[in-house]
This record gives sequence, C-alpha cells and structure tokens, in this order.
Amino acid sequence: MRSFQISVLLFVSIALAACASTPPAPSKAELIIGAWSAEIQGQSMTLVYGEADVTVREFGMSFPYEWVDADNIRLNAMGQEVVSRVEFDSPEQMRQSADGQEQIFRRVQ
Repeated sequence: MRSFQISVLLFVSIALAACASTPPAPSKAELIIGAWSAEIQGQSMTLVYGEADVTVREFGMSFPYEWVDADNIRLNAMGQEVVSRVEFDSPEQMRQSADGQEQIFRRVQ
C-alpha cells in the first residue's frame, strides 16, 4: 500500500511539473501581428498588423489601432472609430466582428 501511495505521489508531481513547464499560449495581441487577407466589400485586400497600426497593402494607407481589452481593438480610420471583437479560430484564421458584421481573415505566408 505504501508503494502505491508513493507511485501516485510521484505521478502527480511529474504531471504538475509538466503542466508548469508548458509555455503559455500566445495572446491575441501577439497573434494579430502579421499579414492577413480578406475580401472586404467584394475586393480582396491584405492588411498588415503591426503593434500599433494596420496597413492596407493595396492602398498603402496605415491606421492606428489599440487594444481596448484582451478581446477588442479600437481602429481609427480617417476619423472614423470602430471597435472590433477579435477571435482566432486558429493561428491562421482570425475573425473580427463589429456592429453585427463579421469579417474572416486568413494569414498570408
């Protein structure tokens, strides 16, 4: 019985150590960085997100954005402010929703 208890304790200790050593998942702020393609109002576009701005590659225009909280960004595009909820289905697919509309983006390699 004593050896069973020691085995269980050893197993639990190893399992906890393995969990503790697993790196945390990247935040949405980290995942958003990079180039994303989407079809916006019938036109294919590539948006390149940096840490504080997003560039529409086809127009060469950049707009500032900021994280409101862990799930929402505020984008200021030519005086028009939009708050969008950001979700990641995977590191390669992002969804943004605002005002009842949803946009799907795919990471550009």
